[in-house]
Amino acid sequence: MDPSGQRESGNFSGEKKTAAVPVPSEIAQNLKVADEDAAIKYDESARNFVAEKPVLAYILKSALDEYADYTVQEIAEEFIEGTPEVKRIAVHQDHPDKKDDPTMMSGDDKIEGLPTADKSQRDGTIYYDIRFLAVIPQNGELVEIFVNCEIQNDDTPGYPIPKRGIYYAARMLSSQRGTIFKDQEYGKIKKVVSIWVCEDTANFRSDTINRYSFTEKCLRGNFHEEAKDYDLMTVVVLRLGRKGEKSGDNAIRLLSKMFSMDLSYEEKINTLQNEFRISVSREMSEEVLSVCNLSTGVYSKGYDSGYGSGYGSGYDSGLSAGKMAQAKETAYELHDMGLSNEKIAKAVKVSIDTLRLWLEEREGMLVK
Repeated sequence: MDPSGQRESGNFSGEKKTAAVPVPSEIAQNLKVADEDAAIKYDESARNFVAEKPVLAYILKSALDEYADYTVQEIAEEFIEGTPEVKRIAVHQDHPDKKDDPTMMSGDDKIEGLPTADKSQRDGTIYYDIRFLAVIPQNGELVEIFVNCEIQNDDTPGYPIPKRGIYYAARMLSSQRGTIFKDQEYGKIKKVVSIWVCEDTANFRSDTINRYSFTEKCLRGNFHEEAKDYDLMTVVVLRLGRKGEKSGDNAIRLLSKMFSMDLSYEEKINTLQNEFRISVSREMSEEVLSVCNLSTGVYSKGYDSGYGSGYGSGYDSGLSAGKMAQAKETAYELHDMGLSNEKIAKAVKVSIDTLRLWLEEREGMLVK
């Protein structure tokens, strides 16, 4: 997942000003870094959550017809092989290469021979959010496919998502040369699937799944190639959003609820366990909590997307004492990261006035 939207900077107090007030460049840069760091942490937790096999199983069942007749449990336990490889940190060209950092996956690491990073001097380096090997039942056999899953905050980042998905899939195909096949052994090429999960989606695109793939059209005569010889690249785009929380599709509903800013941590855990029958491990629980606490990591979302409308006084009046205490603690953490008051209020679902009272109260305690 890459945060391609621009982050706002400058007025971090949440108050509107009539005149521009110069901010020391060092302070402004530190606040910007804190803002970006929160987004990176959110993206990391979102990727780690989606990379859990039960979650990927729900996605595969919705995305590919080959899994339609199998249960989610069967897909998770029998058809997803190995451990999905996850990109932990957003890496830019001026950062150390992953092979130089022991906490990062090397470009030499492979899932059954497939590189986790495709490199060329001309194209630079592309790191995938999630990469894993799966098998699909085909003519009585289990055929291996390579799957890439990307988490996208915004489905209108300035370019068409399907085009980027096609590019990623094409790179997965071409990167098989030298590992899966050599020279003219094109018959060994394995199918690739690039799945894009878009969190922030306008209502008219919300709760939709689009699939793009190769098909054959016989222009003359009756000869047909076997689908397995040309159906080698598929791109699937899942768009979530508020409508997705009530979707009839399990993957859309699961992901929409997990990325919802309206559901609490407890509600999300209950949803996973009771509605989707997923046994929540400690690691998964921590990622869900992180997504909840850093839900403003989707702050690249526009305020017209339907989330959090009506943040006026009294917005927080329905919070219980327990949730109020949790919201206050989360607000303090986000404030320490340098997020603006407006973003914090949006994340913890309180009014700006309430947030200011909390911060003033905390400041008084610190002074004492």
